[in-house]
Amino acid sequence: MPDLATLPGGTSVFVDTNILHYHFEGRSVTCTDFITRIAVGDIEAYVNVQVLSDLLHKLMFAEARRKQYVKSSNPQEFKKFLKGQRGQPWLLTDYQQQFEDILALGLHVLPITEKLLVETRYERETYCLMTGDSLHVGSMNRRVLGRRKYPLRDIVTHDGDFATIPDLTVWQPGDVV
Repeated sequence: MPDLATLPGGTSVFVDTNILHYHFEGRSVTCTDFITRIAVGDIEAYVNVQVLSDLLHKLMFAEARRKQYVKSSNPQEFKKFLKGQRGQPWLLTDYQQQFEDILALGLHVLPITEKLLVETRYERETYCLMTGDSLHVGSMNRRVLGRRKYPLRDIVTHDGDFATIPDLTVWQPGDVV
């Protein structure tokens, strides 16, 4: 799999949640450089609502851990913290701005519809993918510009499950810590 740092300018790519999250967590200079390239228009980046929803969750959880409201990576502890927040002043303040900063980059959001949920059975069964990953590949395969279908053939991710999909180039950061 090619290193994300070598991604040619002008490439249209699908971006997985982990790449955006690594940027905010400071876990990869390559991911941060990639985000900058999107911001200046060097890369045309696509996501779907699944990616955005997952990112929002990860940003909230990371902030709760960073501020030590949650001590572990156990989702039940995070859920308990959120329940304890009901009726209290909201303690998480950073995640929403981070999320809106990502949206301000000008990402193209591919739709997830009932039809896509049904049609991605093909991707799930053919490539043995989890639901979320099948929605990513399905969104990529069914991208429409104007009235024509123009599938995306490049994905930026740190998830090896995409490596076995033919005709798909998987760009990975080589410096994730």
